Parts: sequence; C-alpha cells; structure tokens
Amino acid sequence: MISRYVALGIRVVDAVKIAGIKKSTYYYKPNGKRKGKRPSMHTLKNGVMVPNEEVLKEILRNIDAEYHDYGYQTLTVLLKREGFLINKKKVYRLMKENHLLNPPVKKGSARKKAYTRYTVPPLEGPFRTIEADIKYVYIHQQDRNALLLTFLCTFCRLAPVWTLQYSIKSEDCANLVKVLINQPEVKKYMEDHQVKILIRTDNGSQFIARALAQTLESLDIAHEFIRPATPQQNAHIESFHSTVTSLVCNKNIFRDLEHAREVFEGFYHAYNETRVMKALLYYPPKQFLKLWESAIIGIKKDPKSNKEVFYFKEKPFPPAGIGSSAEDLYRENKCSNFDKSVQNEIQK
Repeated sequence: MISRYVALGIRVVDAVKIAGIKKSTYYYKPNGKRKGKRPSMHTLKNGVMVPNEEVLKEILRNIDAEYHDYGYQTLTVLLKREGFLINKKKVYRLMKENHLLNPPVKKGSARKKAYTRYTVPPLEGPFRTIEADIKYVYIHQQDRNALLLTFLCTFCRLAPVWTLQYSIKSEDCANLVKVLINQPEVKKYMEDHQVKILIRTDNGSQFIARALAQTLESLDIAHEFIRPATPQQNAHIESFHSTVTSLVCNKNIFRDLEHAREVFEGFYHAYNETRVMKALLYYPPKQFLKLWESAIIGIKKDPKSNKEVFYFKEKPFPPAGIGSSAEDLYRENKCSNFDKSVQNEIQK
C-alpha cells in the first residue's frame, strides 16, 4: 500500500506516518538467515570455555549406552553434573541440529471420557508397596510368547526380581516372592526398618490362586487387588512395561528363551543401576535408594499437580560419594560442635 502511494509522489516519511508503521519496517528485507541473536559456539565448563563439539561428545557418551534413551531435559541435568554451565534450550538446539532428539509420541485425537477415581500408593518408604504384573514377550524364531513377571517397588522404582518363562503358574509367583524377600535391599528394610510389604496385583489367575495366597500369608505379606478393568491402579508397573516394550521388545529379535533372558539381564542391570529417571531426581533406582538412606531427600506436595514428589533437603556432595559426609555438613553449616558419633553412624 505504501509503495503504491509513494509511486504517486508521496514521500516515504509521510506515507509510513499515515500507515502508522515505522520507516525501518517499510525498508526491511529478509535475508533468509535465522532470526534473533546468533547461537553461541562455545560453552563454559568448570570455568573454561570449550567448543560446542565437546558438549556434543558428552551428549553422545551419555546416550550411547544401551537403554539410556535420555531426552534433552535429563541430559541437561547430567551435563551440569559434569561441570557444564548450560541450559536446556541449548541442549535441545544441539540435539535437534544433530538429529539426536527422541521421536515425538503420537497422540490420538482428544475425546470426552469418563474417568474412574483410583488410589495411587503413597510415598511412605521403600518396599512398602510392590506392584507385580505379567507381560507377553514375543520370541521371534520360536514363534511363541513368553511371560515376563516383574516385581517393582512403587517408591524407589527398583525392580529387584523378575523371571521370564513360557508358562507362569501361581507356584512360580510364590517362589519369586520368596526370592524377593531375600534380596539384600528388601531384606534390609524388612529387618532394620520393620517394613511390612504390600503386594498389589491385578486379578490374573496366577495371582488369585490359593498357592500364592498361602505363601503370602505364611510370610506375613499383605496382598491387594486392583479393581477389574482399571490398569491405572497398577500405574507404576504398567509404565515400566511401556519402557520394556520401547527399549527391549521393539529393538531385539529373540532367537530363543535363553537369548531373551540374556538381553533382559542387561536391561534390568541398566534400569536398576545406571538409567536415571526424572521422578527419582535424575538418579537410577539403586543410587536413589542410597540417597534416601542418607536422609538428604524429602517428600513434598507439588502445588501444580497436587502429587507427592521428592526433593533434596540438601544437595549431594560429589567428592563424598552419595550424599554429604559428616565433615562436609560441619563445614557447610559451620557447626560449633562436631559430634563424632554422627560420622560413625553415616559411615555405617
């Protein structure tokens, strides 16, 4: 419009005033380059500027390990632990430029649903509520399904025991419960903290059988069932099965049962000991359990979701390993009196 009036002899200054825009807007011509400030080519690490290639190498190192399917938010936390001064936007840009982002989850069109209310196990402590469920695993070269039974702690997300068989009966479930209570982590909490385990399952034939009920009763373990057609009440184990599907089942072709067990052995090791989780403050289950035992993690209500979440009452001190040592606490808090018995208790 301005160009038309300028062609009729009106000055540009007058035409832009009439149009109510700035003269720079009229003269602006896009150059095809990216808008905004030019992205930085370096990142600060431990006080020294390093090229972004070093950040990229560290990203690749973290996601190269099998079953470490980290997104940009988790990688931001891990990079900060390595000494990088970086935010999630930059990590996202670097991953996007190098095609390292996880594929987006496809969601169906929203529709009106009537949701049922269900109870989520409260965050009372490790191994107070353990969810158990069975998942089908297809053995390709045998052309048949195997059954994967897993026991999962809803508090620390540790999967201490599992079994993969072509057939799972109530006796197999009962035997796995006996293995569960003899696991070092579980046994410690049952003996030292007087924890009474509650096992939550669906209404499958293996779980409602008398053999399992008798075993649980003899071991003084409580057992509760979710309501029919409400897998949401077993949300933790269902979410775990989704992880199994995407990281194991969709990425492997199993020759036979033994081959599948070898693959799952590696997965459970990574899941329990090296794969960090956002819900666990970006720590793997076993390491999170040690942090919880150090009494530096608390539980609070998230004001946005109104759910119970974990938070650090005190940040872990890396040079001291898991949590802060008694000397570190003394140094940071500038205590006037240092109780040696505290140090002895922590070292235990």
